[in-house]
Amino acid sequence: MFFKRSRLAPTIISTLLLFPSGSLFALPSKDYKERLACEIVGKKDGVDKNNSSSNKGKIVGKITDTAGKNISNVTISIQEITHGMTYGNLFEDMTTTDKKGKFTIQDIAPGNYIVRATPSDNTYLPNDKIGVKVKNKKKKNIKIKLSSASEASSGYVGSAICLGCHPDQKDWQDTAHAKTLQTPDSDTVVAPFDGSIITTDDNKVTFMPFTDGDGYKVTLYDLTNPDNSVTYTIARTHGGVSVAGKQRYQVKIGNSHYILPIQYNNRNVDKNDPAAAWVSYNPGTWYNDDGTLIARDENTAPNPGKSFEQNCEGCHVTGLSITKNSAGEFVSDSKELGISCESCHGPGEKHVSEGGGNSVYTVNPEYLATDRGNEVCGQCHARVKNKNGENGADFETEYPAIINGGVLSPYRAGEDLNNYIEETDGDGNPTAGYWNNNDSSVVGEDTSENNHSKRHHQQYQDFIRSIHYNKDGQKCYTCHEAHGKGEEGTPQLLTSNDNKACTVCHDDFEETTTKKSEIYYKHSSHEYNSSDRGGNLCTGCHMPKTAKTAVDNDISSHVFDIIKPQTSKAMADYNSTNGEENSADTVITNSCYGCHSTDADYGTERWNEWENNKEENDNEQ
Repeated sequence: MFFKRSRLAPTIISTLLLFPSGSLFALPSKDYKERLACEIVGKKDGVDKNNSSSNKGKIVGKITDTAGKNISNVTISIQEITHGMTYGNLFEDMTTTDKKGKFTIQDIAPGNYIVRATPSDNTYLPNDKIGVKVKNKKKKNIKIKLSSASEASSGYVGSAICLGCHPDQKDWQDTAHAKTLQTPDSDTVVAPFDGSIITTDDNKVTFMPFTDGDGYKVTLYDLTNPDNSVTYTIARTHGGVSVAGKQRYQVKIGNSHYILPIQYNNRNVDKNDPAAAWVSYNPGTWYNDDGTLIARDENTAPNPGKSFEQNCEGCHVTGLSITKNSAGEFVSDSKELGISCESCHGPGEKHVSEGGGNSVYTVNPEYLATDRGNEVCGQCHARVKNKNGENGADFETEYPAIINGGVLSPYRAGEDLNNYIEETDGDGNPTAGYWNNNDSSVVGEDTSENNHSKRHHQQYQDFIRSIHYNKDGQKCYTCHEAHGKGEEGTPQLLTSNDNKACTVCHDDFEETTTKKSEIYYKHSSHEYNSSDRGGNLCTGCHMPKTAKTAVDNDISSHVFDIIKPQTSKAMADYNSTNGEENSADTVITNSCYGCHSTDADYGTERWNEWENNKEENDNEQ
């Protein structure tokens, strides 16, 4: 899913190569190269009879940093915005800025373009401008500001230092990012640690959560002989805020942390049976296949290769620093628990020592290019593994990093994420989990236009396939507020959980019509009501809940397309033919089924009726 930017211009291509990752790379033909030369200089064999330079336009611009300082020697590239385009795969270098930060691109065919500014060194970071409209014989003036990069040698200072100068961002402390890892107490533990002995529904874990004078504890019981048990003291809570919908519990064994094989799903808990919210979590890390406990005492790690530090920490701390000691343990010296300021703005030591101000030596995502800006969020909202260094890697992580031998170099905000990740594991299997509902061998002609995530923390991998990313240059923080908890009941959204988040850009879709005394949205042909659900909401159809973080279908797709009922029905038919059970885990939720979940045909008849009604409504208008 992660592309490498090609230097090919947006014209004819002769061959497409499909790589295992699903990315495309275009090979130019001879005719393509000739046309490319023609389009850049405005002539072919001396004269372009079909499109002379007199009928073309030009772009004139200036590149500065956020303080207004002119930046020279910046490479200016363009890509035409076309239907079905992929951002970044056809950028063409056109010119560089002069000493005053200025540039001119002559003889550009009319159209809409992305203009990208790439600095010549690591002082600044790339930015772009989307939707630069070039007209015949017209000059288009633009300005692009570049964010500083964080100093390569700069260290991390922690959020307390940042908030000392930026108290207006204090609401960050109430976000899921800030609270991802916490010390257990009555305010942070959301599950009932009441001494009840619980067996999870899958019969894979039996345990007792309780408290005593030494804190919060969990006893794990051998499934074959309950007289054999091990009691652990909880060192940290993992999650638990309402938007996450789940909480896990970490114990410290030796110098590393391990997640116990239990999880509490704290969203929509049955007050009459709160223990029902307990489920198992990776029980195979703690139990043998025969149900016996792997570790027989609290000082022995059941599986040293499953430490939190090695597998998870990169996306749950700020200022990641991991080393492997002589005993094979992964030891953390990270700066701060939770995702704080410097996870997204880069290490701040140099910024602070220089007196701050004007975003000096710190990353400002507002001024990052479409790819780099989204990668700031994608560093954690993507399911990946590390990149191996030139000397190979002595271990693997499930977060972005370069591991060269035994040395781990973590990703820093603003850098090219592609340099720190792989999207396949050592066996060549995708690291991300998808429904594969666009597999024609499974669903035939009812394939979906896009694949959709089935597992959580893959929003970035969904989003970079969307038109919002590729054509419109939107970023995660176009809709989400990283510095605050957002409106009530929303996952850190900038606006309330209604259509306003969409109609800020899609204002034409607010239109309604009256039919038989009822108000209908023109676009969706669904009756309007004040409940703000289902067909009333843009997200009800364009962001069906396909993925799972705590329970099935509690995470929305971020591709922003429509999943037709026919896709779900085809998957269900395939399962039935092959003797597999149809469930929320085996049939994707489509854009209708989220509301019409009692339809035995997954909403196909309802969809056909909706299409007919919409066509009639469109014809009447």
